[in-house]
Amino acid sequence: MKGLSMSKQVTYGQDARKLIKVGIDKAANAVKPTLGVVGRTAIIEWKGLDPIEADDGVTILKNLEFKDQHEELGLNKLRKAAVRTSIEGGDGTATTTVLTQALIDEAFKEISEDGSNIREVSERLEKGLEECLLELSTKKQDVKEEDVERIATISSLDAEVAKVITGAIEQVGTSGVITIEKGQQLGYESEVVKGARFESGFISPYFINDPETQSVILEECYIVLVDRKISTNEQIISLLKSIGTGKSILFIADMVDSVALASLVANAQNRVANIAAIKNPYSASRAREFLMDMAALTGATVISEEAGMKLDTATKELCGMAEKVIVTKDKTTIIGGLSSKDLMVRAAAIETEIKQTTSEFQKSILEERLAQLTSGIGVIRVGAYTDTEYNAKKYKFENAVNATQAALQEGVVMGGGCALAKLQPKDPMFQKALIAPLKQMAINAGMDWYKVVNDVKTSEGGYDFKTKRMVDMFKEGIIDPFKVTRLALESAVAITRSLVNIDVAITVEEEKKSE
Repeated sequence: MKGLSMSKQVTYGQDARKLIKVGIDKAANAVKPTLGVVGRTAIIEWKGLDPIEADDGVTILKNLEFKDQHEELGLNKLRKAAVRTSIEGGDGTATTTVLTQALIDEAFKEISEDGSNIREVSERLEKGLEECLLELSTKKQDVKEEDVERIATISSLDAEVAKVITGAIEQVGTSGVITIEKGQQLGYESEVVKGARFESGFISPYFINDPETQSVILEECYIVLVDRKISTNEQIISLLKSIGTGKSILFIADMVDSVALASLVANAQNRVANIAAIKNPYSASRAREFLMDMAALTGATVISEEAGMKLDTATKELCGMAEKVIVTKDKTTIIGGLSSKDLMVRAAAIETEIKQTTSEFQKSILEERLAQLTSGIGVIRVGAYTDTEYNAKKYKFENAVNATQAALQEGVVMGGGCALAKLQPKDPMFQKALIAPLKQMAINAGMDWYKVVNDVKTSEGGYDFKTKRMVDMFKEGIIDPFKVTRLALESAVAITRSLVNIDVAITVEEEKKSE
């Protein structure tokens, strides 16, 4: 009988690290040319579709794949570092890639001759990170109003994109929620819709229906609000039958577990319906207020024991509706809620409570609730000829939005790789690695990188690669979010420490036919 056999290859110590590093270098070298304001693009083949051009590290790293399994391990480690910076900071993926490669170079040199100092090198990496972050924090400045569009422009490398993002932030506020959707016509447009975001994610990862973003996407979604735990199948059968198959449903309850959770997961897995179940993010009286707020926002009726209502006989008439719901492992975003007539009444009541309360703590809670009901969510719609073109533009918008909001959260530092290059760590590994982003930008601009690095390190200003001169970086608006630079450092050190400690690599060899 013919079948497939699978064997595994084991490599050790320095040999394993060298093979993994080949993959890191190949991947990093594909990203390097995109770094900086004068960076170039990569063209990526999509079989059966038009190729796309990308100028961000994440898109390039996500589209790389190596035949050699050791090289693939290296690629995956580098991709993990860049994606973390992208998800949490929205930008800095190319900087993270270049910095990670440089730090791995230096760390591997330290252990190449004598593997007995691996623990010492790992501890030096941790200590060096703390030292760099402490010094970096002394160099940051708060964001000025005129900086918002500058940051969006630097991140997206597109003035038109930056204007759309700036307009959206002006509408929803600096801490408002902005999502990117596919538009029905070419170009960009934005609007504010009713919606909310709160800190509670899916109860089970088996609800995930978008592997790319590791989230649950629910279009034209029914909203079920329950003030108790859902545990039995009998509690949900009536609702599921009433709503029907092929629909999207979001359950918000004190908890969903046991047979009920298994049943909902089975429905989602078998594509009977698109489903997500989340836990009410609050407890006691605030949990009830949250449900009532969400009911006003979506037009739902809270299925409440106190009101004498039974969940096992509930029908879709008690459900609310939203244009779209996005659920991740720790957040839920409701977009375009079909608000009830009670929304403005409820908002007005909260405003009255804010004026009457003497507790600052209670006031902050009420203000947060009011913002959920009245601020709305900014929706930027992006039109494109093809799905591949849309995905590329979507990444650009998401990165720029996240980078801009990251700057508003934690302040800004000098851009163009200058903030890292100016740091003065004691450890030689960091001294050499921290200049790598600035060095690469100079190479991409066709400059003498040694002179550029020396000029930046010995002056108060930084280098503007557009005008090819030293300038006051803050005055010229050449700035990066502190959060993005911090994440790039943290990610680079985390991946380097991980690889330094690797002493065995086990890879799967190609499958072979057997009789």
